[in-house]
Amino acid sequence: MKIIPPQYQEIESLFQQVKDQQAKVVTLISSYGAEGTSSVTFSLASKIRSAKKSVLVIELNQFQPIKPKTLGFDEPVGDWCFSDISCQLNIIELKKIPFLSLSGLIDIEIARESNVLSEAILRLQQEFEYILIDMSPAMRVNKMNIPLHIVSKFTDLTLVCVALGKNSESDLLEAQTKVKLAGFKSLSYVVTQQYLPPLGPQLLESIKHYLVKLPKIRLWLLKLVKKQQWLFNCP
Repeated sequence: MKIIPPQYQEIESLFQQVKDQQAKVVTLISSYGAEGTSSVTFSLASKIRSAKKSVLVIELNQFQPIKPKTLGFDEPVGDWCFSDISCQLNIIELKKIPFLSLSGLIDIEIARESNVLSEAILRLQQEFEYILIDMSPAMRVNKMNIPLHIVSKFTDLTLVCVALGKNSESDLLEAQTKVKLAGFKSLSYVVTQQYLPPLGPQLLESIKHYLVKLPKIRLWLLKLVKKQQWLFNCP
């Protein structure tokens, strides 16, 4: 999972949208999974934290739950449930972000009850100014998923993650239809680019091809591009 630095314009714009809409509970969702939803969630949380605001990430993504150990959290994750204060007492910290890990949730059936989750969110809002929910993909059917219509009741803003090079137009339309039918309002779309090739290698090939007759300029540009490490990493 890659966290985009908070100073990047894309994350700044996303946070500005959250502020403009006065959204205190933001749900992030994708069509089928692996569209970078968790990365966007943590990147936005990092930006909120850099603005000196308190933020909590709640993981409800049953399809691809985060394994805390892979992000440097080596302690056991305590058991918790939404129906009591254990969900407040077992918040861990991943990448310096308060995180409620799905791996500790023990009352998934109870959590599927409408009032239980809503009341838990109200309690957590007493501690955190912003709550970000990393949701299961809209089109992944799993009887253990928290129903979308329950989460929509307390969501102020919904960010639908779309991966260029992976999602088709039909993927987006299907997800959009399902999310809207579940009652989510204020939908916005976040475009991720992790499936697109880095720009750096393409630039190098173009310089080599088109500037053969200008060796000095060709060499200068090749060195210049190679120094820009960000061009050689997927966004």
